[in-house]
Amino acid sequence: MLRSALALLSSLQVGLRIRESIERSFRQAAVIAVALVILIIAALFGLFSVYQLLVTHYTPAAAAGIIAAALFLLSMLALATLPLFAPRPKRQAPSMAVAAGEGVNMIDQGVGKAMQQVGPITMLAIAFVAGILASRRR
Repeated sequence: MLRSALALLSSLQVGLRIRESIERSFRQAAVIAVALVILIIAALFGLFSVYQLLVTHYTPAAAAGIIAAALFLLSMLALATLPLFAPRPKRQAPSMAVAAGEGVNMIDQGVGKAMQQVGPITMLAIAFVAGILASRRR
């Protein structure tokens, strides 16, 4: 009985945490949406003020063309930085041939290290004895 009551209490706490997490996410999304709307309004106001500044020196068509060219160049710069934010491709597992080659390389390094520590004659004797013992088991 106590176990089932504790399980119910635990599931209620998990549900409460999930609900709080969802509510927090909705609040964050609302704040981000308001910030984006304000940012868009600020950008439009800036574009309008730059257009008004350019109209005093150029014709309206030329001023609009200058703003369009500047926005085009800005968008190309933004697109040029896009590969910097792309997720890195994960390294795939090495193929069987590469893995086998690495294994043989590790064995070769180990034998070389053992040969330096023990000596070639001793290694040859150990290999000979191991070969004889392996052939007797069959």
